[in-house]
Amino acid sequence: MIKSIIRNLPRWINNYGIDSDVIISSRIRIARNIDNLKFPTKASIDEKKLIIDKILNTFKKSNLISEFNLTGYNLLDLNDLERNALVELHILSPLFIKDSYYKYFFIDEEGEISIMINEEDHLRIQCLKEGFSIKDAISFIYKIVDKLEDYLDFSYRNDFGYITTCPTNLGTGLRISILCHLPFLSYSGNIGEIISNSSKFSISFKGFFGEGTNPISSLYQISNSTTLGKSEEDILNMILKFGNEIVRIEREERKNIMDKNRSEILDKIGRSIGVIKYSNKIDLDEADEILSWLRVGAIEKLLNIPANLINQLIFKIRPNLMKIEFNTASEEEIDKLRSNYLKTVLGGLI
Repeated sequence: MIKSIIRNLPRWINNYGIDSDVIISSRIRIARNIDNLKFPTKASIDEKKLIIDKILNTFKKSNLISEFNLTGYNLLDLNDLERNALVELHILSPLFIKDSYYKYFFIDEEGEISIMINEEDHLRIQCLKEGFSIKDAISFIYKIVDKLEDYLDFSYRNDFGYITTCPTNLGTGLRISILCHLPFLSYSGNIGEIISNSSKFSISFKGFFGEGTNPISSLYQISNSTTLGKSEEDILNMILKFGNEIVRIEREERKNIMDKNRSEILDKIGRSIGVIKYSNKIDLDEADEILSWLRVGAIEKLLNIPANLINQLIFKIRPNLMKIEFNTASEEEIDKLRSNYLKTVLGGLI
């Protein structure tokens, strides 16, 4: 199943959802730890084995595996390319694959649900949906969490809420994030002010792969920065409000810039097309910039390209996915293959 998801991409990448012109995807992630067991970062080998065994037994007893069509994997059973490709697809976290020993995860057949055991916490449960779908994702994920809570005693204190390794996750253990494409706010420079002010509202802007990573060509992960002292409903409403506002502002900026600077935007789109048509090599940074402007062209109906095809390409051109697709480990070949791949996929559409 892993090979199928890597080759065909998760459903949330292939589909185009609500407000997907701005919000590519929504992610809900919940952190939980079993009471009276050490955090994975402090646990011994035997304790990590115990954590895995305890959670796997719970999944078997609870029927979660059959109910959600989950398949389990020992991280060591995957090769380096597969592990890194699953990070590129946002299914696993960079921290989870940093050390492959005594790690286990579940994934569903659509690539929407992933459950990591022995990441930073005993359990990291996440659900990804296309577009601005955080209500759907949160109701989905709590079905899993509630059932697990019938079998496991999670670490909880009345004064703190759910206990987690990282203090920013204390409380609900809930992180809601939206992956946004904000080319016009980036073009105008107004994104800087929004990022600066976001911390006042307990909102953080992160890079394409989350914590500690940089934005990729106008792609930002926007999430709640804390959970302590807030209910699940508080966090949900906060992200709903901020998400709706960011959609409104980006669309307004798009309209203003297209009215006043249309020729400049058309030039950027045209140059992007030219690079695809006539280049022999395209590195990752250049490809990200090209696809960002082609996505603008698709959304504005300036190009006969479906926007969700661009979404697919944003992920397909990642280095490890490229290496798997073309069965090569050569870094030198990837830029040439990326150029040819974009020509092949987009050649008849641009």
